[in-house]
Amino acid sequence: MHEWTGLSRGRALALVTARDPREYPIGMFQRDPVPPPHTGPGTFTWFVAHNEAADFLAQIVPLLLLDPASWPDFDRLVAGTARAARTVPDDGADPATVLGQIAPAWGARADFVWWGSLSDITGDGSGFGGLVRLQYLDSIEDEAEDRVLVDDDLDGLVHFIRAYPY
Repeated sequence: MHEWTGLSRGRALALVTARDPREYPIGMFQRDPVPPPHTGPGTFTWFVAHNEAADFLAQIVPLLLLDPASWPDFDRLVAGTARAARTVPDDGADPATVLGQIAPAWGARADFVWWGSLSDITGDGSGFGGLVRLQYLDSIEDEAEDRVLVDDDLDGLVHFIRAYPY
């Protein structure tokens, strides 16, 4: 059981978005489903491990985005999402690949952007984590835009993530 188990979907979301990524280093970012270029509001959620993130993706996210009574394929969609999400902690599947696999089933109902770790943002990686890092460095007017973040940067980065996208 997870800390959010048994909470309403809104309280569960509030709990995982308020977590400090230094203590809960596995993260996800999703945007509200809007037409391209997908610039709707989004949120980071943080978890202790990939298995908790997979469970949240399978159990809570569908209820946040869809009314089960309004979608005849709700149960099939949830089951497919759960199967795919479990391959990350169970089989070591790449989280980005899993999000890419479930995206077609969700279509315009969700915009799953990122599933990774805080080190994807603080390190020298590319993709969404690298974009967030560069945006953070730009927000503090740092000259070395491609540098790896150090411990001294983490307080500012956590504050930046809480307000992302600004």
